[in-house]
Amino acid sequence: MANHHRELSRSPQRTVIISVTLVGLLATSAAVYDYLHLEAAHQQNVYSRFAMIPLSIFLSCLAAFVLLSRRRFLREGGWLLLIIVSFYLLTLVGVALFVEKAPHIAVERSIWILVTEVCLFATFERRTALIMSSVIYGALLATIASFLIFQGAQSVRDISEGLLVHFLIANAAILVLLGGLSSFREFALVESARASASEENAVLLEANAALAHAERQKAMRALSCAEAAAKARESFLASMSHELRTPLNAIIGFSQILEMGDKGIAINPEKQREYVTDIRHSGEHMLSLVTQILEYSRLESEGSDLHAETLSVTEITEAAMRMVGVLADKKQIPLLRQWDGRYKFEIETDERALSQILVNLLSNAVKFTQAGGLICVCVDFDCAGGVKVEVHDNGIGIPQEKIASVRDPFFQVDDQRSTGTDGTGLGLSIVTSLIRELGGKFEIESAVGEGTCCRVRLPLKIGGSISADLEEEEIERSVTSA
Repeated sequence: MANHHRELSRSPQRTVIISVTLVGLLATSAAVYDYLHLEAAHQQNVYSRFAMIPLSIFLSCLAAFVLLSRRRFLREGGWLLLIIVSFYLLTLVGVALFVEKAPHIAVERSIWILVTEVCLFATFERRTALIMSSVIYGALLATIASFLIFQGAQSVRDISEGLLVHFLIANAAILVLLGGLSSFREFALVESARASASEENAVLLEANAALAHAERQKAMRALSCAEAAAKARESFLASMSHELRTPLNAIIGFSQILEMGDKGIAINPEKQREYVTDIRHSGEHMLSLVTQILEYSRLESEGSDLHAETLSVTEITEAAMRMVGVLADKKQIPLLRQWDGRYKFEIETDERALSQILVNLLSNAVKFTQAGGLICVCVDFDCAGGVKVEVHDNGIGIPQEKIASVRDPFFQVDDQRSTGTDGTGLGLSIVTSLIRELGGKFEIESAVGEGTCCRVRLPLKIGGSISADLEEEEIERSVTSA
């Protein structure tokens, strides 16, 4: 917008420069014609013979210089050009009146004084143009008045001399009109500048308003994130206080019983062995909680230290199922496997990261599946390239409005104390971080009371990308579910 206004402001300036230059050239042409006309009429005098041609050459060169300088010397050249032209015209008028005794010729030459005054108002500011025009008009008025006084009563009867009076009156009227027009022009320029400034201010205000709105939205998002983080922290502290207090109370209670020796209730070795086993299980549970917290903290601060090697996804899946098998057996939940045994589904990945992903997913499935339920693990080639692993269960499921939040750290679908489940709420957060490090995709589909399906899509190589077909498939799936 600013460039547009500057371009518009330059256009009248170019027009003024070209116009004044052309007027100077036309005045030069008139002087040359006057010289040739006097030469043909055999009315040449000393002034016209030795002044007109050099002056015409000088005026044409000065006009060309002002034009070629591209406004840099417009003011200086304009002053010099108009002063010389004014002096030249006043001299011609004086010669016509006092030397040639030809008032009609003086009127013809005085017409160019009107052109000069118009050029003054077009080139300079109103005050400067008024002063210079008044000086020129005063000189012309003094010249004509002196001639009329010199002529005396005869000037009243001579028609050609009456033209001089009419010319003076017309010249005065033109000066008044030019002064009014120049005032209007300055007023228009001021209003244009004010309108331009108002427009620029409006644009700036709009930009500032948009920036303020963006900052406000950013602040609201930051506040929302801070509130969510505070809520997650409170939930985490509440759940962790419960999770850590339970095994600690068990460890302390069983230890106190064992310290009593023969005086306590644990007299036989079988009972002591049972208490020691309970202490070990409580310690292992506390160790798993602390390990999850430390693992999540390490992933968030340093990322995963991956070691790429070609591995069989089915072999790692089998190992993860054996690790979780003890927990599944306690709840009488069978772990079923479903994949084509002719293939090993080999990809380049990190064994520890993939094993932790599968163990976390299987542990979650066992945790939120009722006793006697069913868990199935499927491994297959992905249509987008790579391998996909799916963990299906028929557990309690996840509400649709909470699926997007289960990957957040410390998020719990339900109150652990009411559902009987334990954990830190970091399992799926760790899974999400590890899958992102491996360059894969993580999807969750669930329905309350029907179960959950966790799908892991892994590329053939670490850092590989999933094709656009997969992204379209995800979009279609999300639209369908919505």
